[in-house]
Amino acid sequence: MLIMKLVNILVVACAYFTNTHAIASTSHQKKVSITFDDVPIHGEFTLSEQSLRKINHQLLDTLEKHNIKATGFVNEGHLKNNPKLLRTLLSDWKMRGHQLGNHTFSHISYHQSELKIYLEDIKKGAVITQEVLGQKKQKYFRPPYLHAGETNESQHLLHNGLKMLNLELVPVTMENADYIYDAPYTKKLTSKEINAAKNYKEQYLAFTEQRLDFYESASLNMFETNIPHILMLHVNQLNADSLDDILTSLKSRGYQFQTIDKTLKHPIYTQPTQAFKFGIHWLFRWDKSRDNKVRWATEPEPSSDAFTAHNRAITILKKETSHVPVD
Repeated sequence: MLIMKLVNILVVACAYFTNTHAIASTSHQKKVSITFDDVPIHGEFTLSEQSLRKINHQLLDTLEKHNIKATGFVNEGHLKNNPKLLRTLLSDWKMRGHQLGNHTFSHISYHQSELKIYLEDIKKGAVITQEVLGQKKQKYFRPPYLHAGETNESQHLLHNGLKMLNLELVPVTMENADYIYDAPYTKKLTSKEINAAKNYKEQYLAFTEQRLDFYESASLNMFETNIPHILMLHVNQLNADSLDDILTSLKSRGYQFQTIDKTLKHPIYTQPTQAFKFGIHWLFRWDKSRDNKVRWATEPEPSSDAFTAHNRAITILKKETSHVPVD
């Protein structure tokens, strides 16, 4: 009898520690939500309808390959002259099971707009998207340039304004400055410089790895545990060709993908932040609102050459594509 009691106690103890370990492991799993700004296209230069369809379908196919449900933040103004194409592309995102959030109509900065005008632009930016969504309502908003209020008062006013529109602001904890690298990459492709484009894409992916390393380290330093991250990407040709590599890298780092709904339930996303005059991700905002544990001067930044290449490519592409019809 004594032996049986000892065995039963041992079994119960093992079960307890196994369950405890499982709960602890679950709470410390690495999670990330994938989001895209500027659906259906980033819009710094004009692309043909064929290119827009290809870029969006590439992104959607890659997300499906990795079994990921993303959130896309829509700028309806980028295709204001072709509502039919806009409706088609947004329908593709919806049919693949992705959420469609709001990114204003004309990609205006809150820091350069009156609140009333800004909120009107948000409502204007939901017209066709809401037609596509049908009875399902938009839930999420991402401010262009991550401008969420220059002062605590303006930040609070925006929060209240979004609440009246039944929208929730979605933060960013990881981003890779893809908008800096896209134009030079696209210019190389249009010039048939395939090897140069491939090499430039590798530079972009290497920079992305540096940023992911930094954000992982920074968040662990700040919170001493893993937090569910929100990665911001943009809809462009570079990401259409690079997304598979980025998602594969996140998987190799141990990340599991989850919807934005689940991520925003984490307590960290209820924490207030101080306002900033510039657009910056929420790890920086939280750290500056708390203990200043991170050396932000060491955050990897695109080189001056990358900015120069971006500006040069934008100028050329605008001239080359000014006549390209998208309607």
